[in-house]
Amino acid sequence: MKIYLAPLQGLTDWIFRESFTQHIASFDKTFTPFVRVQSGEFYRPNQCNDLLPEHNIYQKPVPQFLGKDIVSFKRFVELCLEQQYTEVNINMGCPYPMVTGKRMGAGLLAFPDVVKQLLTEVFTKTELKISVKCRLGQENADEFKQLIPILNDFPLEEIIIHPRVGKQQYKGETDMDAFVRYAPQLKHPVCYNGDILTIADVEKILKSAPQVNRIMIGRGILQNPFLLFEIRQQEITQNEKVKMLRNFHLSLIEYSKQKYSGDLHFLKRFEEFWSYHAAGFENGRKIYKQVKKCKTLANYEAVVFKAINELE
Repeated sequence: MKIYLAPLQGLTDWIFRESFTQHIASFDKTFTPFVRVQSGEFYRPNQCNDLLPEHNIYQKPVPQFLGKDIVSFKRFVELCLEQQYTEVNINMGCPYPMVTGKRMGAGLLAFPDVVKQLLTEVFTKTELKISVKCRLGQENADEFKQLIPILNDFPLEEIIIHPRVGKQQYKGETDMDAFVRYAPQLKHPVCYNGDILTIADVEKILKSAPQVNRIMIGRGILQNPFLLFEIRQQEITQNEKVKMLRNFHLSLIEYSKQKYSGDLHFLKRFEEFWSYHAAGFENGRKIYKQVKKCKTLANYEAVVFKAINELE
């Protein structure tokens, strides 16, 4: 079973990836949060910092492209080649209206002709390995039927499927029935992504789709950093967990100091992180409330390391 880290905007950036890989465990692959390119220009140039070699020492990620035209893709590839990447991922899954409304992310899926044109031009212009991360459609899962022959026409490295449609965003249930129906029709390796929070969720996926041999996890890792060990059936002691967790958080803080100026931006980032991470603590709700009340980095460190020390 291959285990990938999902690209979560603002959460699983280089700060998280470097800290996690250095102090807890390595994934089989990690992916950067998307770099958005429109009409050949980087929408937010600072997103490119996530690809820099000095930010990816412990495990090199797969850069993710968000866009809809070959001019933008070529600009993205230039950046990736400069940094010596060999594989890129095309985002056809972002569900947010400000993205889908511009026919990007999951918004592409309702326009199979646009998908075909983009992939045709992509494979004409680059020799990089190309993978796709997508949903089942934008409006409904039936949209995926038209996409299967198009995706099968190209030598994709793999297809990562989040079995919801774009308009759901992250609400409602994943459509496992549609995933089970469509995944075997694809010629490429298929990776399952979506709502993997526990080992029981992994077992459920494997029971429904035994051919799946790769999964991508996002929120589940934020909630339980040791989920990788459970899936890989590797035992670690409580003392080892506490040590890993302490070093992981120390690293998060040190790297964040490099990125953020002033405590306010720092604390905003970690407030969102703890909205997930708190689920791994017995008194997580209380810890999360305390994190939200923090006004300085010193306050934050006191709350976090008290919580970790109590695990011993």
